[in-house]
Amino acid sequence: MRLRHIEVFHAIKQTGSISKAAVLLGVSQPAASKVLQHAESSLGFRLFERVKGRLHPTVEAELLYVEVAKLHQGLEQLRMLSANLRRFPEGRLHIGCLPSLGLSIMPKAIHDFRSSYPSVTCEVETNHIETLVTELRARHLDLAVTLYPGDYPGIRTQILGEVELVYLGPRKGDDDIELAEIEESELIGLSRSDRIGELIAENREAVGRTYKPGIEVQTYYLACAFAASGCGAAIVDELTARSMLREGLFLRRIKPRMPVKIAVLTHEAHVIRGFYTDFINILTKTIEAANLS
Repeated sequence: MRLRHIEVFHAIKQTGSISKAAVLLGVSQPAASKVLQHAESSLGFRLFERVKGRLHPTVEAELLYVEVAKLHQGLEQLRMLSANLRRFPEGRLHIGCLPSLGLSIMPKAIHDFRSSYPSVTCEVETNHIETLVTELRARHLDLAVTLYPGDYPGIRTQILGEVELVYLGPRKGDDDIELAEIEESELIGLSRSDRIGELIAENREAVGRTYKPGIEVQTYYLACAFAASGCGAAIVDELTARSMLREGLFLRRIKPRMPVKIAVLTHEAHVIRGFYTDFINILTKTIEAANLS
């Protein structure tokens, strides 16, 4: 099938009629009909049957559509890339990160980056890691910043630094707090489905305590927000804890130590150079400056 065949076939499959497909593609109905006829002639079988005035895909068409949908998505991504290159001729950086990192280190990193590259347009979005990886694979993001990265097929991982999980809660003290000291009833914890939540649970069990938080949340920022409202104590990365430190809350190191990596993720086919490299370097320095001394 030729590219034009694919566009018309996809449009008809989506709309159910040649006339609507023609409107969608911005062509005349006779032109769309002619392309469909040429496609069917080239393939040697029919793609649609007319039933009660509406076109219905044949079995062969349904099988073809699985692959055509993938090609069409690729074409849409190509159009988006072309539009962005036209819209941002001097450069554009589309970054994804965890919500907590978007509130802690990202504002400073973007500020410093734009001081060096004022003409580069920056777009920042926050989401959970699964969505960020999906967006990277679809090439919607240039890079994503996350904590405690895993292994993701097709994704390149570059470790930028390391942060510790810390206590953020009402217990004042200059010394470290033992993980076993924190009661479950006061703990505002992450779900075990979260990698950091699982890390905390494993360390709790290693010191003879169970992991059943009195309040369970899905994000690090939310855990800190509940702690700030007097609901208990959160165990989160030190970057998030620093950005959420409020009157009545105290930040303390935890024993045993629970370090986690901070990483930038990119598509394995993405070439990292120019201002992409500079942004990663700035982000690394921001992380180093934000860590606890």
